[in-house]
Amino acid sequence: MSTITASAILLGIEKSIRQARDMTALQFVAVTETRRLISYQQAVLLSHGLDGKLRVVAVSNVPTVDRNAPYIRFVEKLANRNIRADQKRTFSRSADGADFEADWREFLQDNILSQPVLAPDGTPLGLLLLIRAPEWQDGELLLVEQLTDALGHAWNALRPRKRRGGLFEAGKKRRAVVAGVLIGLVIVLSIPVRQSIIAPATVMPRDPVMIAAPITGVIREIHVRPNAPVAKDDLLFSFEDAEFRANYEIALRAVDTAEAELRRASQQAFGDAKGRAEVALSQTRLALRQEQAEFSRYQLSQVEVRAPQSGIAIFSDSNDWRGRPVSTGEQVMAIAAPDAAELGISIPVSDAIALQSGAEVRLFLDADPLGSVDATLEYAAYQPKETPEGILAYQAVARFDSPDDIPRIGLKGSAKIMGDHVPLALFLFRRPLSALRQMIGF
Repeated sequence: MSTITASAILLGIEKSIRQARDMTALQFVAVTETRRLISYQQAVLLSHGLDGKLRVVAVSNVPTVDRNAPYIRFVEKLANRNIRADQKRTFSRSADGADFEADWREFLQDNILSQPVLAPDGTPLGLLLLIRAPEWQDGELLLVEQLTDALGHAWNALRPRKRRGGLFEAGKKRRAVVAGVLIGLVIVLSIPVRQSIIAPATVMPRDPVMIAAPITGVIREIHVRPNAPVAKDDLLFSFEDAEFRANYEIALRAVDTAEAELRRASQQAFGDAKGRAEVALSQTRLALRQEQAEFSRYQLSQVEVRAPQSGIAIFSDSNDWRGRPVSTGEQVMAIAAPDAAELGISIPVSDAIALQSGAEVRLFLDADPLGSVDATLEYAAYQPKETPEGILAYQAVARFDSPDDIPRIGLKGSAKIMGDHVPLALFLFRRPLSALRQMIGF
């Protein structure tokens, strides 16, 4: 081949290399187009894997590389054991195949040209192996070297680039900024803050006097309104009294009858032993009738229930009690002093934190959401109970700090309870961490 012809072919192959759009096209040109410039039986292109070992990526006359094929495995074994990826070298079976005599004879021709493919900065990218029976000439080695130099430029341009500006590939200044932000974030999340919870609260009476039904009967009328002020001896409620009056009248008549029988027995007792025995029985019967009459009189006296002290009447609704039968001892209402109130708080189990007696409490009433009332936690129950709303909650009680700023009994709102100081991270992520712990089980 003349020098002019070889130069023209070389320029054509270099143009094909520059026009390759991806690595697959470039690899195809490397193992196929080279045959126009240099005569060989087989061309193999190898690339460096992540572990640093050479791997076959293209073979002439083979559309797809089968990594389990014996030929491919032998070429990779030979390249990784005997060939340096950055050194141009020729091999022959007679001089270098002592360890691979049988396999070399089966898979390869006698002579191999190993030409490294280097990036412009000298970084090894791969290896081009040209295999044939005749020995290689110096002129052919120069042509292959020139060709792989263009191949190295194109390979370096097409290989995947590490994204610039990443966290670990950034410059020292960017890494310093990121490290400073992380350190600042850790410091901020370590700042101690007051832990707090917000729970529903109700203003309740403190040490109220419970008004229970003194007798078993039917309530006829409630004479006071809920939360209305009452004075001592004011009528609170009354029972239906028809049955009690009838029972009392019957008991009085039974007493009169017993007294008449006693008088008759006493008159017959003179000189009659049997009559004297009848007197004792009549006296006992009279005493029984008198006790029954006294009990009926007591029941009749209890049909009207009056306030034992001044205060406000606390109960649900008059209509709930009117015409309702009650048993002795059943609570109907309570009487509490207007200035003797405390704050009842229901803390849901999911929001509970460690609380100590004396913790600061702020009450935000629904009637006055912009204002607040200060209080101090007295105690919190250790065992949760189900609220009327069906929520499992711990019951807590707080006393109001100012006796002149006690809300009206019965008002509702939200109480903010302040806890211990904790890191800001725990304050922000306590509930997500608690939910995660319950979900994964530890």
